[in-house]
Amino acid sequence: MNLFNQRKNRKFNFPSKQKREEELSQKESLASQWDEIRSTSKRKGSVFSSLPVMVMFLIAVLILLYVLGSYE
Repeated sequence: MNLFNQRKNRKFNFPSKQKREEELSQKESLASQWDEIRSTSKRKGSVFSSLPVMVMFLIAVLILLYVLGSYE
């Protein structure tokens, strides 16, 4: 007898609009805080650790090895 059995309400698995807006605002605030921290704490690297200086050093070593090898 389906006369006395009531249908159950359906449950949907999606967040409410208010919850989505709160999560979005939290993500935006975290992103802005992260950008602020990154901009204030920039580390300055050594001059000798930069790529152009390392390449020039490698070329100088190779030239030095060539020159010293020609003295044999």
